[in-house]
Amino acid sequence: MFLSTFGLIFLSEMGDKTQITTVLLAGAKPMYVLWVALGSAMALICTSFLEVIIGYHLIARYAKPSTIKLLSGVAFLVVGLLLITGVIGSIDINDERG
Repeated sequence: MFLSTFGLIFLSEMGDKTQITTVLLAGAKPMYVLWVALGSAMALICTSFLEVIIGYHLIARYAKPSTIKLLSGVAFLVVGLLLITGVIGSIDINDERG
């Protein structure tokens, strides 16, 4: 269970905005690379811990595992379709608001 969780989270975190922010912080403060790495790691640990606690105490107690799998699968498909169709996640570089 540990290795599958580690692998899934490791792959899903590659190239996300948190990783890009960490790279930029480390580049801006090269003398503090260790502190940036530790801060980034601790933040991921803390948020993951909160997610596990919330999942265990709120979701797992009141929903069957099959229901959780079904809902997460449906949510994954909906987000995927919205990304593919451009409803969410598209960036307009000609947008005059930004």
